[in-house]
Amino acid sequence: MITVNTINNNYASKNYVLVLLFTITINCCHAQFNFVNNPSFELYDVCPSSLNGLVNPRFWYQPSNQAGVYSNACSNDTCFKVPYNCVKSYNYQPAHSGEALIYLDYKNSLNERTYLQSQLKDSLKAGLYYYVAFFVNLPSTLRYACNNNGLLFTNTATYVDTNNYSYGVLPASPQIISYGNPIVTDTSGWQKISSIYVAKGGEKFITIGNFKYDSETVFKIVNPSGYYSAGYMIDDVSVIPLDSMPLKADAGKDTTIQLGDSAFIGSVTNGIDTLQWLQNGTTIIDSTRPGFWVHPTTNTCYIIIQTVNGFTSSDTVCVVVNSLPLQFTNYKLRFTYETAQQQLHTLKFKQIINMWTTSNEINVNYFNILKSEDGVNFKAIGSVKATGVGTYYFIDLFNTKHLPFNVFYRIVAVDHDGKKQYSVIRNVKLVINNEVQLFPNPAKNVLYISSKENLKEIQVINQLGQVVQQINNINRTSYKMLLTFYAKGLYLLKAITNTDTISFEKFIKQ
Repeated sequence: MITVNTINNNYASKNYVLVLLFTITINCCHAQFNFVNNPSFELYDVCPSSLNGLVNPRFWYQPSNQAGVYSNACSNDTCFKVPYNCVKSYNYQPAHSGEALIYLDYKNSLNERTYLQSQLKDSLKAGLYYYVAFFVNLPSTLRYACNNNGLLFTNTATYVDTNNYSYGVLPASPQIISYGNPIVTDTSGWQKISSIYVAKGGEKFITIGNFKYDSETVFKIVNPSGYYSAGYMIDDVSVIPLDSMPLKADAGKDTTIQLGDSAFIGSVTNGIDTLQWLQNGTTIIDSTRPGFWVHPTTNTCYIIIQTVNGFTSSDTVCVVVNSLPLQFTNYKLRFTYETAQQQLHTLKFKQIINMWTTSNEINVNYFNILKSEDGVNFKAIGSVKATGVGTYYFIDLFNTKHLPFNVFYRIVAVDHDGKKQYSVIRNVKLVINNEVQLFPNPAKNVLYISSKENLKEIQVINQLGQVVQQINNINRTSYKMLLTFYAKGLYLLKAITNTDTISFEKFIKQ
């Protein structure tokens, strides 16, 4: 991005279209002239901190008696720092570019609004095109997300006396708003608000914020325990003439979906002169929307052809449809443990092996292995690269002398496009417990075994770690086992239920 500090009179007299962007990422063959001073808020006269209160970056100011929050990496106060700050509460958000950003309230418990204003380097010219865009991010600490992210052009500076305006709103119709006026819910990435604008002439000031009353704003609860507010981080503002930056068509990124899912193609840029969407290069499917959701049932490519300010361009996006979703098959847990010289009294598990196979494995990048002690809160403990076919396994090294212990596992497949699919949860009970009841104990000739769930398999293990008996396909909650051939001593009974829950219990053969 080229930043120009002065306007060339010959250049300013040309017919051109301006583009407003937080960060300019469109490729073009001409120099880009940004009419916005300090577009990413990096320049400042005073670094924000609790000692000097709320301050503004250079060339920007708050046009009301309610102030937004300016944050910059220069600050030594975590409330005004980047990427860590305390917007409403502790929040983490890197800037879209550079090391600074500004937070604006779009709704709060005091019915206040905050706005951000700046004077452009030159006035806009009547009849000329401008591409306008800015980037927003929703703090994760807020209860609400909303629409009406807008930018207003005015010929003169506007002061919002929130004492005289109902609910602190500057009632206006911003010229810049994304197609469809979407609710922005992203708390990690930055979303671009963009539109093409034809100037009326003389516009010299820009103001950013929510210019609509609550009754005209759509709110969505995204964090029920968050602060009673809606608002957005703002970054990277630019105004650029389109003859210095021919606006190229944007069909979106190629993507892969499962059969039955939808994909968004295109952009949310308002004001394109003419556009046409073609499906597979032949069928016209739309001529009004810059972006929309599609629901293909087979692999499909879409082409957008657009004209802006006399410049025509095209772009293609392809959506790959997986006919069948990934399936996890034969997911089991196996383990090894030490029993030699342990006498089964201090059983030590050395490792638990996750084993699984898949079918319909298309576009999978890798598998994450998740582990939990309560079956609810899982953490990733490792990953396995996907190969497309075959059997996978992951070894969880495990060594504890502290019983009882309960372990849950599940596998998540992560596609190349980031989509995730989860396996069922498997459980191992690494504890001598009462999930399985043995009677009598000690026993002479017969041992009765009962379980809360249907038993699938029983193993009896001696003090050397050897399996001396294994019974399969039981499929009931009780079993009678003869012990006549057992030597006297201590044994460990391992029981596996039909849900693959594994339990252990000691017994003594008299």
